Amino acid sequence: MTRINVYRRGDAYDDAEFEGGSNLLGWFNLESCTDSISEGTRWDGNNTVGVLSGLQIGYEKLLRTAQGRWVRYYNSVNEFNGPEYYEFLTDDEAKDWLLREGSDKAERKLEKYFGKVEEESGPNLGGRPAVGKKVEMRLDEETLARVDDRASAEGVARAEMLRRLVLAGL
Repeated sequence: MTRINVYRRGDAYDDAEFEGGSNLLGWFNLESCTDSISEGTRWDGNNTVGVLSGLQIGYEKLLRTAQGRWVRYYNSVNEFNGPEYYEFLTDDEAKDWLLREGSDKAERKLEKYFGKVEEESGPNLGGRPAVGKKVEMRLDEETLARVDDRASAEGVARAEMLRRLVLAGL
């Protein structure tokens, strides 16, 4: 059994060490992990690097423990004698890791653990930008129907047809 200890990192790590506290957050058994997903690589214009880590030799890996916890493994020792560590991730952080990794394997794991991923996501910027200053007007039903029929015949929106009609009359 390979028990991996997970320690607190950063300023909290230094503070706990200084105060004589424990930096150990928990542990897991590496052999009993139910899933392991290594980051893919991409060409950055000069070198092949990790999609998430940006490292040439080092890498990241996402692990799923037997108890259902997510663990991120980061190794940059061979890259520039950098750090190597494990850290626990929340479900949201693990989902973000899988989304950013973007490989077919990561997509399958996303669906397995988090359900079907929506086709598209992002901010709603409110459609096309405004054209000019907003002007309101009232039209009777017959005139509005004629404007809509003409807009449909010309394949444009009502607002565009109204702009054309006003400009044609000027």
